[in-house]
Amino acid sequence: MKIWTGLAIVGCLLAPVAARGHIGDNLTQLRQAYGATGKEAGNTMIFQRNGYSICVYFDGDHSAMEVFTRDGSEKDKTDITQADIDSILAMESDGQKWSQVSSHSGKPTWLRSDNKLIARLSTGETTMDKVFVVMMNEK
Repeated sequence: MKIWTGLAIVGCLLAPVAARGHIGDNLTQLRQAYGATGKEAGNTMIFQRNGYSICVYFDGDHSAMEVFTRDGSEKDKTDITQADIDSILAMESDGQKWSQVSSHSGKPTWLRSDNKLIARLSTGETTMDKVFVVMMNEK
């Protein structure tokens, strides 16, 4: 549970776009999807795209987690909507289905049918505190 709180503090976002990165992509693939202007911060890259910050965490050379948050750059996109969540889950489906599952935290959580990825929506005091995380499932 502490990781979700920590991720909320880190706070990074993404908006629906035609080209998107995927969990497991390498840096070259992510730059093609999100733009070459990503900023490096340790084992992470932060991309700005269509009103989102997308914070990508790496395990070796491949992405293992993507954190989407609204960055306030587009006045009409100040919240992560259900449509945004559906779009991100579809992007990360790889032919699999996503199902909403119960979690100990009570936060909205989805599990991909092959059990390789898990996603969670965390909310804070304001819409700018809303964070959507997609990551490899360690189970």
